[in-house]
Amino acid sequence: MSRRIFCKVLLVAVAVFSLLVLSSVLLAQGRSDEAFERAKVAQERHTDALMARPGVVGTAVGLNDDGQYAVLVLLEIPGAGGIPEHLEGVPVQVVVTGKIYALVDPTARFPRPLPTGVSTGHPDITAGTIACRVKDLAENVYALSNNHVYANENLASIEDPVIQPGTYDGGASPADDIGTLADFEPIVFHPGAKNTIDAAIASTTVDLVDNATPSDGYGTPSSTTASAYVGLAVQKYGRTTGLTTGEITGINATLRVHYDSGLARFVGQIIIEPGGFSAGGDSGSLIVTNDESCNPVGLLFAGSSTVTIANPIDLVLTRFGVTVDGDDTPAPPPNDPPNVSITSPADGSTFESGTNISFVGTASDPEDGDLTASLVWSSSIDGSIGTGGSFYYELSDGSHIITAEVNDSGGKTGSDSISITVGTPPAEPTTVSVDSITYSTIGGGRHLLITVTLVDDFGNPVAGASVSIDTYLDGSLYAKGTGTTGTDGTLTYRLKNAPSGTYTTTVTDVTAAGLTWDGGTPENSFTK
Repeated sequence: MSRRIFCKVLLVAVAVFSLLVLSSVLLAQGRSDEAFERAKVAQERHTDALMARPGVVGTAVGLNDDGQYAVLVLLEIPGAGGIPEHLEGVPVQVVVTGKIYALVDPTARFPRPLPTGVSTGHPDITAGTIACRVKDLAENVYALSNNHVYANENLASIEDPVIQPGTYDGGASPADDIGTLADFEPIVFHPGAKNTIDAAIASTTVDLVDNATPSDGYGTPSSTTASAYVGLAVQKYGRTTGLTTGEITGINATLRVHYDSGLARFVGQIIIEPGGFSAGGDSGSLIVTNDESCNPVGLLFAGSSTVTIANPIDLVLTRFGVTVDGDDTPAPPPNDPPNVSITSPADGSTFESGTNISFVGTASDPEDGDLTASLVWSSSIDGSIGTGGSFYYELSDGSHIITAEVNDSGGKTGSDSISITVGTPPAEPTTVSVDSITYSTIGGGRHLLITVTLVDDFGNPVAGASVSIDTYLDGSLYAKGTGTTGTDGTLTYRLKNAPSGTYTTTVTDVTAAGLTWDGGTPENSFTK
């Protein structure tokens, strides 16, 4: 019997800037490729030491509660001691998963050729799932599943029968044979092993095994695989839970998996949640992208009550020298957006008040051809001003952004914009000021947020300005920070695990394009 696994990883992204703290450390971990690589390096360096601690069943790279790449430490039960909060500057997220088991459990016998994603197995096991049909360069076809489904955890012999349905579901050999065991990757049962796949293939024919799921599944998988990444939406069809959807929340996972034959350590694995994504008997299911392409991503093989574990599918296919015998229909060509050009008036033009201005533009599309007649024109001040390739319009006074836009038959939008001025241009702002400095807490009051707001002479928010601050705790300099304002003219600094006391903040520099800082800092204070 098998169990499900689940890793609790919240996808919550908080846009904050880090402080360079004098008496404490503020860690800045983003969602960039560089941040992912830092987390992966830290995970791999410390995995052996972490897994030597009692109660630790695995590690992975995923997202922490703040939406940052982190080292996930998977625990059998809550309360394991000695887990650090950071590793080499990378956050550590503790996740209780329980023990992780190979998923084998208990359906109808399907007419041949049978669909994939249904009950199967070696006669000596209970039941698992047929992942998909695969083929080699000689066009020989095979049914793909797990070692523990088709090879009985290394105990089977080549040419042993495989059946559908599995024994648990009433299948028996030879009446229900669908092929014979052709190859399997042995599982090394040792807590220090570096297993990468739990997989086996059985020789079969297209008359016995089809390449699509039942009608209520995702259908035929693509022959083109996809790489796993954190946040990828996926789906699978399995004998126990049928069609389910989920999301990849951890990759490069190292963990220990419990089998009837003993404990096996796996590296480089994929973690999927939620817990309902799989159940016992779904082992062997093919995990594919949750879109129309259905690109194979992983081979489901293990789980607990809260997440699912999968082998990267490319490792499985490479090991057996096969490809997914799926849908080879090429993807439709990309739909490029239309090309739009405003030819009159020229960008930056100035007109007297009351001028009837000539507007001229063109639009063409690689797929749809000439779309000039469908152009829609607008002004940032006056709204809609005309359609088509040529017309006249009298704009109100002010600085206008003129946009010509068109949609093609595939839903893609093309546009062009210019800036023109009618009448006397309005005065431009010259000064930037700090409008306010406010404080708030998050994380149950543990972390302090400091928000600085900038405005210009006219009270408009100033975006893209660089701001430097000094923060004081009980009158002593505690932290320095630098950041850039967003479109609303604000930026927020986060002080992690801020101690109790009275905080004040002084702005030490503001740099904004075309504006001069007035040098002031509004009064502010916050007692934590």
